[in-house]
Amino acid sequence: MILAERIKQLRKEKGWSQDELAQHSGVDGRQISRYENGRITPSVDVIIKLAKAFGVSTDYLLLEQTPRNVVTTPEAVEL
Repeated sequence: MILAERIKQLRKEKGWSQDELAQHSGVDGRQISRYENGRITPSVDVIIKLAKAFGVSTDYLLLEQTPRNVVTTPEAVEL
């Protein structure tokens, strides 16, 4: 149930509605409520999208004792 709680907590911290989270993450808005209530578990792809939208690691979303570290996505590096 930690995943459901974390999704809801992070969404509220951002001040986003469920629809806004859907827009930021590219996830179906109808599913956000189901994830937050623990009725269904998101796929791995959705967990990654949510983690990116919140700027946290997937470990933080999934594991209770994982510290919260801000994750940033590096821009493309030219070689």
